[in-house]
Amino acid sequence: MGIRVASGRAAAFRLALLAGTVVLCRPQGAAAQSRLELPTLPPPQALPVVEEIPPVADSNAFLVFPNGFPKVDAPAVGGVEAAEVPYAPLSVTSEGALAPPTTDYPPLGDDQGIVDRETGLGEFVTDYFGFGRQLPAYYYRPDYYNTAGIGARPLADYAPSGYEAREFQEAPGVPEFTPLTPPPVPTPSQRADGVVRGMMPGSFLVPGSATSMRLRGFVRLGGMFDFDPIGSRDDFVTNTISVPQESGQNFNMSARYSRFAIETWTPTAFKEWNAHTFIEGDFFNGNAQAAGAGGNPFRLRFAFVDFGYFRFGQQNTVFMDSNSWPSTADFAGPRGLANQRRPGARVTIPVTDKIYWAGGVEQPFSDITTNGLGTNVQDTPDLATHMRYEGDLGHLQLSGLGRAIGYQPNVGELTRRGGWGGSASTVFHPWAALIGSDPIHKANPTGLERSRILAQYTAGYGVGRYIQDTTGLGLDGQVDPITGAFDLPFAAGWTTSYEHWYNEQWLSNFTYSEVTVDSVGGQAGTTYDGAQYVASSLWWIPVRNMSIAVEYLHGVRQNLNGQRGDANRIQTLFQYNF
Repeated sequence: MGIRVASGRAAAFRLALLAGTVVLCRPQGAAAQSRLELPTLPPPQALPVVEEIPPVADSNAFLVFPNGFPKVDAPAVGGVEAAEVPYAPLSVTSEGALAPPTTDYPPLGDDQGIVDRETGLGEFVTDYFGFGRQLPAYYYRPDYYNTAGIGARPLADYAPSGYEAREFQEAPGVPEFTPLTPPPVPTPSQRADGVVRGMMPGSFLVPGSATSMRLRGFVRLGGMFDFDPIGSRDDFVTNTISVPQESGQNFNMSARYSRFAIETWTPTAFKEWNAHTFIEGDFFNGNAQAAGAGGNPFRLRFAFVDFGYFRFGQQNTVFMDSNSWPSTADFAGPRGLANQRRPGARVTIPVTDKIYWAGGVEQPFSDITTNGLGTNVQDTPDLATHMRYEGDLGHLQLSGLGRAIGYQPNVGELTRRGGWGGSASTVFHPWAALIGSDPIHKANPTGLERSRILAQYTAGYGVGRYIQDTTGLGLDGQVDPITGAFDLPFAAGWTTSYEHWYNEQWLSNFTYSEVTVDSVGGQAGTTYDGAQYVASSLWWIPVRNMSIAVEYLHGVRQNLNGQRGDANRIQTLFQYNF
């Protein structure tokens, strides 16, 4: 009679119980003389585990999964240290066309430990003791974090190789770029006993999984005093200035700009691509909060997934350059910038180490002034593209946009017009270029080296929804109220800023922005014709991630009939990023 032997105290107890049952129930006679011989159980063995993943000679490194999942080789360079812990790691091997290891590195397999082969719906094997999913070797490779191609950082989040750029509107208390480094390799006991660092700065490994999670956002309080009436109480939107100007003053405070985001990175065995998710929202939605009401509805800003070259979800349009957003205390920012978030799909391709191409298919929205003679039609997606150079002293981006804008008159056939636009933008560190320094890779750059110039120009036919100040004004297309003819107006916006750092804690920003529109004939005299925006601010960074600012704002709106209105505001800001 053969008995399968298990290990551990629980297994020994079950065998003893079984033996007692056999003794009590054994038959009389010759069979009664038989004895059940229990084998001696070996004590639990401590198993070796790799504490440190050695560097590899090739960037195309994968793991050998002990349950037979697909493998790619990882040639090891250097030795491997082992710790006495009850854990069975995945093995690393070398074969095929890759370079052989420079030192002997015996693989660690199932025979050296107990491995749970239940994989569930995932592709990574979980260890027997429940410490979480295994992490692939590339997770700890420095070159994975310092690549211009597909690596730890999503391709669409541009920055010099080995760095992560701050998101626009995060304020200058957050460094312009943050270096990326691989996390230290945790021991299984560290993963079991507590939270350890994840893939990206500020992230942590979710216990029981291979997913890194980061919680981020900021708390922002703005105080505004208006010397002249303006229709936007919380931000400085020049198209809301009264024309002709009225008299009156106003004071307001708001914290509904505050923002919260959750993002994750999950490594996969597919081409060393990790799945990155990002969901972000704020409370800048609907009308300004009524006194004492205490409620500002949540607004979804971003919700997308990055996988390799691709991004799917609600995101910034490929047509815009969010990195050229200047440091204004005003939440809305310069009115001549291209700025739009829409659901869509995007692909980003590295052409060289510093040049990228991106293209996107995006949700259409045609904002037309029909003058009551028909309705807008939007049955074709917007197409956007750009080329970008990303260097150590700044970047240059050239963008293009194509769209179909339809108009269905109340009487007559559908009319379509092809809209198009172009945009050029740049960020440049002029003093660093003159000095010959590298402000990004320098440990503590001077104020001059941090100082930058930001500029953008956007223009086209039917691009009203893509320029900040013309969004929502019906300037994608216009219908002549006399003839009924439908056409696309020409709109242009440009912005230039100089950000001067006195030292690492004090800076000033000077911004000028302008918008012009050439309307179709027959429009009302009160139609928006253009605007100017001026911002001058002083910033104090008392500690990292904290920003305090005071800013003077001046705006002008001009109508088609030549009338204009002016507005002036003093803006204050306190913001802390987490």
